[in-house]
Amino acid sequence: METSFDDLPEEVAEHAKTCILDWIGVALAGSLEPPSRIMASIIKEMAGREEAAVIGMGFRTSCPNAALANGVIGHSAELDDIHEEAIIHPAAPVMPAALATAESEDACGKDLITAVTLGYEVEIRIGMAVIPSHYEFWHPTGTCGTFGAAAAAGKLLGLDEKGMAHAFGIAGTGAAGLVEVFGTMSKPFNAGRAAMGGVMAALLAKKGFTSSTRILEAERGYLRATAGEFDIERITQDLGSDFQATKNIFKRHASCGHTHGAIDAVLEIVEKHGIKADDISRILVGTYPIAVSTAGERYVPGTADDAKFSIPYCVAAALIYGKVGLEEFSAEKLTLPKILDLSERVEAFVDPEFADARLGPAKVRISTKGGGEYQSRVEKPKGYPENPLTKTELETKFKALSSRVFADERIKDLLKTVNNLERMDRVRDLAALVCG
Repeated sequence: METSFDDLPEEVAEHAKTCILDWIGVALAGSLEPPSRIMASIIKEMAGREEAAVIGMGFRTSCPNAALANGVIGHSAELDDIHEEAIIHPAAPVMPAALATAESEDACGKDLITAVTLGYEVEIRIGMAVIPSHYEFWHPTGTCGTFGAAAAAGKLLGLDEKGMAHAFGIAGTGAAGLVEVFGTMSKPFNAGRAAMGGVMAALLAKKGFTSSTRILEAERGYLRATAGEFDIERITQDLGSDFQATKNIFKRHASCGHTHGAIDAVLEIVEKHGIKADDISRILVGTYPIAVSTAGERYVPGTADDAKFSIPYCVAAALIYGKVGLEEFSAEKLTLPKILDLSERVEAFVDPEFADARLGPAKVRISTKGGGEYQSRVEKPKGYPENPLTKTELETKFKALSSRVFADERIKDLLKTVNNLERMDRVRDLAALVCG
């Protein structure tokens, strides 16, 4: 991979910095979540060389272990970015792999930006090739993300073309992650394992470890093994000129992306009409097939992970609290009678109009006890490229999330550091800021 920082269009490099900032904020908030704490405790017990920081945890560990821990940490809050066509969380596996490898290799800021950009391109394009059939069983963040993590780590390790091909082969034979675990702690584990798997693949390839060099297209390779239908041309189409990273989505709700269209529609109805939860008799959510199969079941009181993958719960929370942030998934709120009562009145179904959609759209119709009806339709929720969060909104999100862990002065330092990342001589300085 010969691409250097100077080969990146200025807007692509700037966007990569935005992705890095967004992920750091999400990861800092995620460091407080139960899956993160459990994983960090295991990693700390395992010890290892102090090569890379574990975000928000105050200790360092080996490069692969840091990638694993930070992969879980960065995906636990369900606020990390998404790519619509690939249905993948690009940052979740790539950022932990890139940050850990950049720190352990004493890379500079330009190197980190370049590695992140290339990692995003690889995982997203492979995701585009296998989606939607891949998504029937496989979690693209855990599967396709392994290739992205390998690309990012491999770039920082200086792999040549042959070495990168072997790294992809190693990554491909280890790629895994099932949608069956959505709504449990194992979903962020998919991201962590992908990050670690990518780092290990690159490290092994650097040492001369071999694998198939046709892991994607081979008759018994990744594409055919994990997708009933695939389009291999999507991987290389407009490569180098159309950067997919610039098309990713920045989330504003702390829940599964398949709930966001319904949440935005509900918030629009509340803003326009001021209806109250107590007045509602029924809520119908028409959306796309993957959203219904992934998050459409009626909410049964359980964990925050359950609730984040429940359209009924998220819609009820939006109506009652006017937002769906991390606070709305606290243990105290998960079993509140008013939440449970309202979520039982929510029905999610496949709207034929959205039958071919992969992510985003929803139509909501709210009926009140007095006979009133209110409707809203959302094609692109807030945060999508067509309906973006502004730079100010993204920085506000970062400050709100990171303030759960750090004081204002540290947050200012982080903002300044990432905004000037291309001028940073040592990524280790950034890692020290996020370590805690």
